[in-house]
Amino acid sequence: MSVPGSVLTLFLAMAALAGCAAEAPRPEPVAVAATVAAPRAIDVLFARMMVAHHAQAVRLSRILLARPGVPERVHHVAGFIAQDQQREIDEINAWLIAWGRPAADPADPAMLRMHGGDAAAHGMLTEDQLREVGTAAPAAAARSFLRQMIAHHTGAITMARSVLETGGNRYIRSLAAHVVNEQTAENDAMRALLVTPLPG
Repeated sequence: MSVPGSVLTLFLAMAALAGCAAEAPRPEPVAVAATVAAPRAIDVLFARMMVAHHAQAVRLSRILLARPGVPERVHHVAGFIAQDQQREIDEINAWLIAWGRPAADPADPAMLRMHGGDAAAHGMLTEDQLREVGTAAPAAAARSFLRQMIAHHTGAITMARSVLETGGNRYIRSLAAHVVNEQTAENDAMRALLVTPLPG
């Protein structure tokens, strides 16, 4: 099965569309915090869990980026995700601080434990899965990265849809809608790469 055109161009175009779509705008600047309803416990919990979730996506991406010989298209995807999700981590932590909550530290082991028994359903990866991307041959590592990132994104989408039903804070609802829109588009593009022959 072939994929017409540049898959990378498709990925970036879909991600850009996800970022500006009217039904799921990017989260509003933290400066609006004083004018909106105070967050409920579920809003703060989602924010902290999403920091931990995004941090693992950044870690997975950086593992692949450190590998020599990885197919260029997948390398670009990993670079995009690492940069985009680190930016969102910084924005979420700024929001937490604006509401008088401590920033979420992704390096704190307790952050990962927040997902508890739902870790697999949330797409959280095991150390063995992360290690696979760091040790497999370049083409195999690239495919493992794509499969694992798709599962990881799918978990984030599940979390975001849940908070859209229960969350009350405007920023958190905007963030959740953005996650659903953007990561669905990214999954579509990564699935297209998986059916494309990769060098190596």
